[in-house]
Amino acid sequence: RGRGRGGWAPYRGTPYGAPRGRGGKVFNRTLVLNNNRASSASSADVTSPTNGTTAAGAPSPLANEPSGWVVKRDRHMQLINPAIYDQVAQQRAKDIEQSAEQRRQQRNLKEKARLSKHFQIKQEPGHAPIGSHAATTTQNYEIEVDNIRFRVTDGGSKLVRISSTSTDMAAEMVNGRSKNAIDDPNTARATPKQAKIGGVTFLRSKNGNLYRSGLIKNKQNKPIKKINEPCPRFTTTGTCAKGPLCRYLHDPHKVAICKDYLLRGNCALGDGCDLSHDPTPNRVPACVHFMRGNCTNDDCHYAHIRVNPTASVCRAFGTLGYCEKGSDCAERHVFECPDYANHAVCRNPKCRLPHVDRAGQIRKAAAAQTASAELGSPDLSSDDEYDEIDSDDVDSDDGIEEDIVMQGSGDNGQELSRQQDFVGF
Repeated sequence: RGRGRGGWAPYRGTPYGAPRGRGGKVFNRTLVLNNNRASSASSADVTSPTNGTTAAGAPSPLANEPSGWVVKRDRHMQLINPAIYDQVAQQRAKDIEQSAEQRRQQRNLKEKARLSKHFQIKQEPGHAPIGSHAATTTQNYEIEVDNIRFRVTDGGSKLVRISSTSTDMAAEMVNGRSKNAIDDPNTARATPKQAKIGGVTFLRSKNGNLYRSGLIKNKQNKPIKKINEPCPRFTTTGTCAKGPLCRYLHDPHKVAICKDYLLRGNCALGDGCDLSHDPTPNRVPACVHFMRGNCTNDDCHYAHIRVNPTASVCRAFGTLGYCEKGSDCAERHVFECPDYANHAVCRNPKCRLPHVDRAGQIRKAAAAQTASAELGSPDLSSDDEYDEIDSDDVDSDDGIEEDIVMQGSGDNGQELSRQQDFVGF
């Protein structure tokens, strides 16, 4: 019986059979640290990169082995001296970030080149389209995606939905199609969520437009520029849906007071409440009874501080519910609209803060209006004065709004109204 073929390969993947010598190829390479504990006692105080021990035993950011080396397990199994690793770690992170940025820029340029070739236009925005597909009536290149027309802008990085004209509507009706639903801004879902144009992926926005995916990724990868101001939503409610993407500061120790805790002394949510249960002068109004000298509540949650009752309303406290100055603030801490309380005018139609009328402030405003009317010139036939007053529209508008507040106060406002009409016109 023969010995068979000499080329028979019992090992999978080796066409020449088992190799001669000790063992074969090892495809699973694993770094094994054989620490000689018997000899480590004699060489514990010696620092040597050859025996892998350190006297100080520096902590490792990746894996702290008994030998003192930094073990790095990624694509390459490495043993790094801790001193050297600490020196090059920051530089290596910067190099990785620069390499990633270069790859993003190269990918961005490739996508723009593809789009430029596909649209047959120049990459710079604002140039007229060239080629046989250029529109003759407009200076913008237009394409159609899923029977929806888009205008190419930003060198092809953005596709804006356009409305149909009457001529286009008639042509669409002849072809049996209508774009009434497309012209409606509420039908942004008619735009495909994802589309490929010229080999480049476009993603849908909330308005129904299409943006190049590389442009969106570059925007997401860019670090957010933080603003050194408290987040209005987080400070007033204790939550912010934007999370780490918010540009403003989120400080859990600087949030508004819980209204239930302030009024009743307890909160159903307990420790799970996002608002604060710490009644400090930074977040609670001043106690009115204490300012009058007759507060008898030992567990009063309001701030026992003295503030000038004629002072203006603190804007930070009124809008955010928290003031950094706290008891040192010279303005009043009340839950009111600061614009309406200080200027008797609130130009925000969506303002949710209370607009409180006070008789004392209205009387002062009426007296100021009377004094300003008496100081006016009685010359009614002066054309120069008429032109001068008519040229200042801002002051005229302000005066009309102040006159509305005076008439609502219930005082004798008819005479003042006639004077105000004269000043305004």
